[in-house]
Amino acid sequence: MASTSSIKQILLEWCHSKMLGYQHVDLQNFSSWSDGMAFCTLVHAFFPNTFDYNSLSPTQWQNFELAFTVAE
Repeated sequence: MASTSSIKQILLEWCHSKMLGYQHVDLQNFSSWSDGMAFCTLVHAFFPNTFDYNSLSPTQWQNFELAFTVAE
């Protein structure tokens, strides 16, 4: 059975593979999600026509709201 740390690493690697080529995302660990950009990137990777990713900025507090709204 995999350890918690290896499961986290596998999940981060999967997320990173979905985020290749996106700007403003430096996914190093789960703290990298704090500005909402990683979540927006992941959602955009699956639903690219739902919002303009290039208009986002890591300084916008609305990133999480946008990602959750689109993901729902």
